Amino acid sequence: MDSTDLEILRMLRKNAREGLGAIADRLGVSKATISRRISRLEEDGYVNAYTMQANTTKIGLMRALIGLQIVGGPLTTVIEELRRFPGIQYVYKVFGDHSLICEVYSSSVDSLYDLIQDKIVNIPNVQRVEVDILIERIPINEDAMFDLAIPMTVKEEE
Repeated sequence: MDSTDLEILRMLRKNAREGLGAIADRLGVSKATISRRISRLEEDGYVNAYTMQANTTKIGLMRALIGLQIVGGPLTTVIEELRRFPGIQYVYKVFGDHSLICEVYSSSVDSLYDLIQDKIVNIPNVQRVEVDILIERIPINEDAMFDLAIPMTVKEEE
């Protein structure tokens, strides 16, 4: 991983559909070089997936974070229970006030309330539940991960 690889990742983060030629032109290298580098980044696990983002408001959904404090049992058991609920997209294991944080989609505040009161609080070992409804995502520095990454010296294959 070097500074060119970081620039490639930065460009793909902004537009995962960016053409190899456009990336090559902006970085002043050949298309073949970009193709090799992207392949290596994928093979080495630096690129996990290429995704798109849907506008959740347009499709009638809201997002929330649900923090769970788990006491007296393994997290894996609670995670397996959470898999049963289709509105939960991700569960994060965390250090801090919570044991788990769930990223949730819901069609309304009422359906979010039902998910929490009728389902999540009834999972064994869930002691405390806190909810934050996400209103707006405000980008501060979308390239933070690349700005903080330290390029390693890599033998150039060009």
